[in-house]
Amino acid sequence: MEQIGEVVELRGRRALVRIRRTSSCGENCSQCSGECKPTATLVEATNGIYAKVGDTVKLQMNSASFLFLAFIGYILPILICIAAYFITEKITDNVILSDICAIASLIGVLVIFFIVDKLKPTRKSTRFSSRIIKILR
Repeated sequence: MEQIGEVVELRGRRALVRIRRTSSCGENCSQCSGECKPTATLVEATNGIYAKVGDTVKLQMNSASFLFLAFIGYILPILICIAAYFITEKITDNVILSDICAIASLIGVLVIFFIVDKLKPTRKSTRFSSRIIKILR
């Protein structure tokens, strides 16, 4: 998967790159009545080609890794929530308790995600990292 962004900060051999998220209308906002406002996200990428602040660059991330992270972040919490509901309902035959357990499991997963995000291990895996592959301007 490739994205285009702008280097906003250098951190040693890594760079902080601002990537503009595309809207569902394909950035053809004058033809769209959705009134969406495109937003940007910051990505830390390996800067092996020595891009400088202000450079427009092309980033690359392994597509399989990206899909795996999307699964972990979006699909897995929903599957855990559904499983908690049906397991609790099977054990107790109480729908209200099943609803509470499903919501509690979803909140629990989100709390775990928050804690893991805040820990930020010192040894980072390069499997899920982006890297700058080309300076465009």
